[in-house]
Amino acid sequence: MKGKVYFCCLFVSLFLLGLHFSTEAGEDDLLLKIGIKPIKGGKKAPDFCLKNLNGKNVEFKNFRGKVIFLNFWATWCGPCKEEMSSMEALYQDFKKKDFTFLSISVDYEGLKPVKEYIEKNKYTFPVLIDPKCGVLDLYEVKGIPTTFIIDKNGRMIGKSIGPKNWKSQEIISLLNLLIGTKIK
Repeated sequence: MKGKVYFCCLFVSLFLLGLHFSTEAGEDDLLLKIGIKPIKGGKKAPDFCLKNLNGKNVEFKNFRGKVIFLNFWATWCGPCKEEMSSMEALYQDFKKKDFTFLSISVDYEGLKPVKEYIEKNKYTFPVLIDPKCGVLDLYEVKGIPTTFIIDKNGRMIGKSIGPKNWKSQEIISLLNLLIGTKIK
């Protein structure tokens, strides 16, 4: 009897271990297919506090336990503008899920041009203002647009540099996979 119980426990353990690795492998495969560089090592996303378009402080630590899409951009950046409509579509599809969408403008002129641009284009996704580029530096961003995908555990799992179609089926699959993953 002990042998059967041991075998059963071993089988269940190996099965669960396999699920864990297949989920991580699935994330990496999807990231690579989308053209997002996987970030290895479980590096935690740095905390920050910035103002939104209404002047309210938004603290990053308040989004723990959610999948986070974190995008750095500017109104004067052509490639940034190129991806905005797909970002809005992604935000609309996921805003009611266990998901946080944050975009950070690094316009040196601050709030006014950013707010005008967002209102003119009727974008509704959350926008934070980083005119001194402090958070940009904290995340070691070298060019924009740059987007980080952060899992529910606060680990940066992927980084994309340059414009993307954020409404692709692969991105939707990746986000659904991450949203369905349990917090460790």
